[in-house]
Amino acid sequence: MKTLVVLVVLAVLGAGTVFLVNQFGGWTTLIGKAWAITYEVTSQPAETAVDVTYAESPNTNRKETPRSVTISRPLPWTFEVVINAGEKAQVSATPKGDQVLTCRILLDGIKELATATGQPGQKVDCEAVTAT
Repeated sequence: MKTLVVLVVLAVLGAGTVFLVNQFGGWTTLIGKAWAITYEVTSQPAETAVDVTYAESPNTNRKETPRSVTISRPLPWTFEVVINAGEKAQVSATPKGDQVLTCRILLDGIKELATATGQPGQKVDCEAVTAT
């Protein structure tokens, strides 16, 4: 009899957990699914400062839209962020002179998701949507 009571209690707890998780959008919404993204910006001539804007997820534990961050950094520039699944990873850079800028977005630091090279003195943009 005790075994039956324990099994019933476990079944009720399991069903209640599944019900609550589904009410809040499922496991992916609660725990989040995210990707390690590496942004790179390089220039010709090298070692010049540029304005860089990139996206990063503010909270990897919940599905939220990435926020945009703008900084001024010398090149070459590499930065690692986390982007939630199904969201857009993007980086852009604006030169302060006639540099030719190149940007890249890498998944796990290896797989190239996007690359672009701008015209002399022009802004360059890279973007890619992460897999769900």
